Amino acid sequence: MIGHYLAVHAYFDQKLSQYNTDLHSQSAIEIFYVANGNAVYTVMENSGEAVIEHLKTGDLILIDAGCTHKMSIEKGCHGLLLELCIIMDDADSVPAVDSYAVICNCDSLIKAFGDKNHILLSDFLFIKQTIIRLQALLNSDRLKYLNHYFTQIVISELLLSINECYRKTYLENPYINNIIEYIIREYQNDLSAARIAKAVNLNETYLQKLFKRETGVTLLEYITRYRISQAISLMRGTKMKFLDIAMEVGFNNRQTFYNALKEYTGYSPKVFRKYLSSPSSYFTT
Repeated sequence: MIGHYLAVHAYFDQKLSQYNTDLHSQSAIEIFYVANGNAVYTVMENSGEAVIEHLKTGDLILIDAGCTHKMSIEKGCHGLLLELCIIMDDADSVPAVDSYAVICNCDSLIKAFGDKNHILLSDFLFIKQTIIRLQALLNSDRLKYLNHYFTQIVISELLLSINECYRKTYLENPYINNIIEYIIREYQNDLSAARIAKAVNLNETYLQKLFKRETGVTLLEYITRYRISQAISLMRGTKMKFLDIAMEVGFNNRQTFYNALKEYTGYSPKVFRKYLSSPSSYFTT
């Protein structure tokens, strides 16, 4: 009996110098996330038209399998790349994750790819953390079968999060995207509901109710999570002191940063930085 499961064909997490590819295509779906910096994708639509997409920090692009495209990376861009495909294998050796069920639940993405061969999104559902967790599993050399099983779960979570991000960005209330973009621009500064409401021309009370209803988290929770996501990038890619990281991403003091990181990751800054530098050590028996 033949089964199917989602697999990562290729991946990287790198700070890149100026880098350009030629026009190419592949049999896998490409996901590129800009953790920091800027990138440009040129995508050839089915009509033959070349579409140029400019990506900034917090943006991700999905390129459908078989789509001709090229990438141009600006110096210093920190990028996360995944190539996903469906593998056929003996069902007895496949983890118990129904890939087709996962894909069918990504109804918004299926509809979008029916009309075009790429999707550009701004991340407001913490997709970056999911990609980091997935790559940590892929880098681990312990408990390979369990890692393979957990990888299926995290890939499924990733696709469902991207589907939800697309649905909320393009199919629902347009104010949410404006609020998210403002937070991404201003997260290093003092952010209040009143300031954000003024920037997007909404009543403060209505803004907070709308944001909670549409995203499932409060405005403060979202701001805190976004700051933590930026702090994780600095913990992973620099040797900055924790106090400097806290100040850089908009926390007023070190203790507030420590408490927030502990709440959202379960680890203290010192332990979590160790996890980021050596993820496989956290998958031992």
